Amino acid sequence: EQFIEKMLLHKSIVFHSIFSLIVILGADGSRLHHQPPFLPPSSPLTAKSSPSRTPLGCIALHCAIQSAQCVIDPGCFKTLQCMTDCDGKPDMAQCQFECEMTLGIDNEPFLHLLQCMAEHGCLPDLPPDGECLAGPEDTVQEITDISMVEGDWWVVRGVNCGQDDLWTGAYDWYPCQHERYLRLGDGWINNTTYCGGTDSSCTTDQIVTIPHATMPSPGLIRLEYDDEPLLPQIERWHIVSHPDPNFMFVMWCGQNPALDYNGAFVLSRGRTEEGMTADIEQQFRDVAEKHGVDYDAMCLSDNTECPENP
Repeated sequence: EQFIEKMLLHKSIVFHSIFSLIVILGADGSRLHHQPPFLPPSSPLTAKSSPSRTPLGCIALHCAIQSAQCVIDPGCFKTLQCMTDCDGKPDMAQCQFECEMTLGIDNEPFLHLLQCMAEHGCLPDLPPDGECLAGPEDTVQEITDISMVEGDWWVVRGVNCGQDDLWTGAYDWYPCQHERYLRLGDGWINNTTYCGGTDSSCTTDQIVTIPHATMPSPGLIRLEYDDEPLLPQIERWHIVSHPDPNFMFVMWCGQNPALDYNGAFVLSRGRTEEGMTADIEQQFRDVAEKHGVDYDAMCLSDNTECPENP
């Protein structure tokens, strides 16, 4: 019980999605040999509460086959072991995210288990990571089509940097975040690349994700993913300032079956803030202040050494 409670306290978007899986492993990442990985409903350890009302009990009731397949699959088990090895590290959230995106992202047993957990409500009810800072009423109304922001953008300054108990995911500080709004047939995609790490230093290879992009209302870009481990995953990017063709300020809000997660960042056509005039910066400061953000406290990213097309 103490182990499960410890997992519940952790606010990584990825680990929240699969923390229940880790209880089938020993503390050192080894398989449990003296106790079955899933407790039957009649077990004394589950008799005090309905097994379906806890993540572990829900998995045992609804996803036992997928769980067993994951544990016996070398790739899926390696992902779980990797995430267990992150426990206690100062960068535990980042470490676990890297395990999922580098080991688990293409592993079918891992993905099937996550989807089973999502479909049957086995994911824990968790507080959001950060705050959704903006809505459609806050966007730049003059931007009416994605073609007006088409092309390459780099994240150069962010809000969610893992700096406190509110902003825990550090999504805005992943290095080499490169967004590319591109036409695909009759629609749009955001071809996104980045790597695990922080402070402009990669700790993984480049990661690629390509959500579909639409603009349901002026200044609001809706991203729908079909290549992430846990679906549906939707993000709403609110363009709250676009004073210059080379810079814009976006406040984004995301959801998947495990968690609401949020952030905000300054995007640049270049790899750094170079070329940002004092007037542009002041407009960004004013917008940030309006939404309760300390512009000077936002984390900086230097993408100078990042690959153009990994």
